[in-house]
Amino acid sequence: MILLIRHGEADHHVKELTGGWTDSALTVRGKRQFQQLADCLAWDFSGRSLPRIVSSDLQRARTGAEIIAQTLGADQVECFPFLREKNNGKAAGLNKKEALAFYHPPETGRELDHVNYDGGETRRTFFERTLRGFRELEKQDRDLIVVSHKGTIQNILFAWLGLSIEEVAEKKISFDIRPASLTILGINKWGERAIFALNDTSYQWKKGPIGIFKYPFGE
Repeated sequence: MILLIRHGEADHHVKELTGGWTDSALTVRGKRQFQQLADCLAWDFSGRSLPRIVSSDLQRARTGAEIIAQTLGADQVECFPFLREKNNGKAAGLNKKEALAFYHPPETGRELDHVNYDGGETRRTFFERTLRGFRELEKQDRDLIVVSHKGTIQNILFAWLGLSIEEVAEKKISFDIRPASLTILGINKWGERAIFALNDTSYQWKKGPIGIFKYPFGE
């Protein structure tokens, strides 16, 4: 089973900063979101083997992953640069108005080799970076928690469903991945790659297990 979790509310959400590689911190609300999620996951994993926990090395994701690890009693969080959001180059760390000086708007929004910000990466290179790293993470039998970013989680979902980045652009496919949301992937009992839950934030209104092991996972 793979749990994909977007980081919670961060400074760049509330201070009009660019996202991407801006190394923004979780807000008080963002930390609270992750503590609520971690408390629910502790119910789910009670009496079970602990999952491997990996994260983007940007602090808004890393801090959330550390909250989960501490609550579950896991030894460590493994941080990887390939789990970062799309590189926004010179715009990183700037507010949205300042970033306009380095912004180059695409003609259609479907371009795969267009660089939006000076020094940034293209949609294609972002997808390929995510895919290379994710394929390595898949090579294990242990449950996995991934704390990352909206665009990165979208890329993982595309790869999980066997979609090329060309198909994604041509067919205009996207997923709404909200802050602190939970998405659950796994192989079902019929041997299919399944998305058991998508963009779920219902844990914020409950106390107790989320029920992540209720789905028809394969043996």
